[in-house]
Order: sequence, then structure tokens, then C-alpha cells
Amino acid sequence: MADDWSQRFREAGLKRGDRVALAEPSGAAFAALLHACIRTGTTMVPLSPRWPEAERVRVVTDLAPRAVVTEGQIEVRRDAVAGRGELCVLYTSGTTGEPKPVRLTFANHRASARGLMEGIGRRDDDTWLLMLSPHHVGGFAIFLRSVLYGHPIVSIPRFDVDAVVAALREDRPTLVSAVPSMLTRLLDAGAVEELRGPRAILVGGAPATDEQVGAWADLGLMVCPTYGMTETCSQVATVPPGRARELIGRAGFVHSQAAVTFEEGVIAVSGPVVSPSFDGRVLTGDLGHLDEHGALVVTGRKDDVIITGGEKVHPAEVENTLRLHPAVREAAVVGRPDRVYGMVLEALVVGDGVSAEALVTWCRKRLPSFKVPRRVRFVGSLPLSEGGKLLRTQL
Repeated sequence: MADDWSQRFREAGLKRGDRVALAEPSGAAFAALLHACIRTGTTMVPLSPRWPEAERVRVVTDLAPRAVVTEGQIEVRRDAVAGRGELCVLYTSGTTGEPKPVRLTFANHRASARGLMEGIGRRDDDTWLLMLSPHHVGGFAIFLRSVLYGHPIVSIPRFDVDAVVAALREDRPTLVSAVPSMLTRLLDAGAVEELRGPRAILVGGAPATDEQVGAWADLGLMVCPTYGMTETCSQVATVPPGRARELIGRAGFVHSQAAVTFEEGVIAVSGPVVSPSFDGRVLTGDLGHLDEHGALVVTGRKDDVIITGGEKVHPAEVENTLRLHPAVREAAVVGRPDRVYGMVLEALVVGDGVSAEALVTWCRKRLPSFKVPRRVRFVGSLPLSEGGKLLRTQL
């Protein structure tokens, strides 16, 4: 298939550096198109089939690709912007602002794959289970690891509990990448034994609470919390397999292909994994530090801080406390204007069988008074990205 697409690209007049946008779900066709882009030197711009048409139009207008591939057809466009040597252009998840395009080179992906394999160990018989969208870096990176290390991929076009459980039973993948909500749904469906099979389950894309990580580890799951972003070509820090319980509260050890420094407490990443869009160093906006063992600890986002009555509150700390309540499935905390305190905390909660007063009491027993939400509002759902991240800009 890759040979056929490579030939079709050439016949369409596409050349090295041209951007090619394509709407294709995860699977063999996506892999073939990626290999065709690698062979022809064109730049892949994945368009998620789940995006509304307006979003696809926006991306195509923004990036001006030379060609758009849909349903097996190539549409060559006149107005196009030439690429600058990147392998792909991926969009950030948009959890803290508008999604933005990030250029990533083959060298970025090679360094990222090398760093990850240092952290979790490499085996020749590894097989990846891909249930993340390949239109964002967490899923896309799995295809590149397959290219670089020859690992087969078991691909699920779209996350579905039954399909994932069947793949775990039948294909017995050794490596899995997931966001916390996926693991929760799989465990709720009774897939404990199936999830004990993989030698490493990378958990990222959204924060997992310390209690979740501890519970997963106690169940015998080889969960590996990670820290990374699109701008750093996925993970820069990973908890090694089998050490999740020992390293509770840590995002993992920084691998050799990334260097982490701190600017007024904000994490900065440099090294070969960083997109060329950032001149070798990206200031993440995440607050953190290294512990006494050199593991990375992430404490929140600088731009998420809510100041109430002169006190600074990181929403993630309050959200994690709320999620500990057995009746709470999901929670988000925002600041609302207040005449006396400037801002007060409001908790948006997905759950049932509990009152607002009970949740306030729950928080009061576990947090300083200024971190306790003044208001609790129950909602049917929270806005999440395709990768399961909370979209704070839509709260």
C-alpha cells in the first residue's frame, strides 16, 4: 500500500517538502500513507475523521497543504505553503488555549522513541496496542516507534471497550498507551486480568491522581505515568515499569534525549525532542521540580492559578481531592468573580449520590480553608479533548 501511495503522490506532482493533509482513521491505511510521506519527503498533516467539517476547513486554511487526501482521492491545491523539512505537523490538544500547529521532524521522533525505550526497556517481541488517536502526538508517535524498532501495531480505529478487551485477549500486546479515563472504563468493564498482560502501560495525556496510580499498581498493572506534550514530541519523563507505587506523585525520570530546567518554577525542556518551532527550548507553562532522586514532580499550571482572597490555588490539587470521593467521576475547578474575595472557587462535578454540602465537607477535611470550593455545581459532562484532556478554555 505504501508503494502505491508513493507512486500516486509522484504522479500528482507532489515533491519533497510539500504538505499533505489527510483524513484517515487509525489503521493500515494510515500507516501506508505515513510511509508514503516518509519515502517521498512530503509532510503529513493528519486530519481527524472525528473533527467537524468546520475544524478541517480551518486547519487546511491555516496550513495551506499542497494536497488533501480524502476517501482515497488526492486533491491538489494551487495555493500552498512549502514545508521546512518536517515529517509532520500536529495540532496541540487545545486544553489551555486555541489548538496550535507544531512542526515535528523525523529527528524529533527518533530521539523521542530512543528516550522512551531507554525508560521502559526494549524487547524484540514487543507489540503496541494503539487506542489513542494518531491525529495527536500520543498516537502518532506509536507509528514512528513501529517504524524505528519494527514493532507490530494492533490498532483500534476508535476507542471501544469491547474492541480493546478483545485485542488484549487475542493479540496479547506487550505495550499500551492510554489516558486515565480509558483505564477507568476498561477496569469498570472488568478487564483487570487482560490489563495485567502488557509489560508497560504508558499513562498520559491527562493527569492521573496519586490514588488512581496506586490502585492500578496494587491491581498488578504495569502502569507507567508519563509527562510530555506535542512540542516535545510526546514523553520527556516516564516512570519505569513496576515502579509506579514507589514513585507515586512523580511524573517519572527525564530521559537522555531531553533536558529539564526551571524558570521561576516553570518547567523548560530542551534537547533533540523539541520541535524546531521553538529554537531548541520550550517553556511549558507547567510548574514543577526535581525530587531528591532526580524524578520530575509536576504541581500544576502557572496560568491556571486562581487567586482568592490573596491566596494562590492550583485547580488540579482541588480537582484531585474531589475525585477521591467515591461518588465523583470527574471534576473541574474554576474561579468565579466575587465582590469580597476577588475570585472564589467553583467546582463543576460529574457524579451522583452526593450533595454539594457533602463535597464541601469532604474538601474541608483535606484542604486548607482557602482551597475549599465555595460553590459546587453538578453537570452532566465536562469538555474533554479527543485525547481525554480537560478543555479548561471551554469551562
